[in-house]
Amino acid sequence: MTDKTTGELMKLLTSIKNTSELKQYTDTLSNARLFITFPEYISEQMRLHHMTASQLIADAGLQRNYGYQILDGRRNPSRDKVIALCLALSLNLSDTGRALTLSKNGQLYSKNKRDSILIFALEKKLSVMDANELLQEMGEPLLL
Repeated sequence: MTDKTTGELMKLLTSIKNTSELKQYTDTLSNARLFITFPEYISEQMRLHHMTASQLIADAGLQRNYGYQILDGRRNPSRDKVIALCLALSLNLSDTGRALTLSKNGQLYSKNKRDSILIFALEKKLSVMDANELLQEMGEPLLL
């Protein structure tokens, strides 16, 4: 079941006819490693972008100890901290959305002024500092 897409899993789930089949489906889910954690995802992105943890934490503007606690999973980051990490990694909007989902934070919403500014910052590959300057110019709260 680990090689099925979310859409395929949804189709399978909606075709279930009774609680016995549902139990079998949920048991299979429990035994499968279907999900990646937020720290694992960020670690993979760091590897892909050839960035060290110390460099990422500094570029994101995080306090060093707190940054390491986020990266090793001891702390759950706020939405703004996730966005700062994504900006520091130069992630695109889709990858940032995945990071926000994995960290159990809300997606960026284009109808929200502040989120629109952050979407622009992500698309233009702005640094955290530049994104904060833009937020300040537009009268919105800073990331950190």
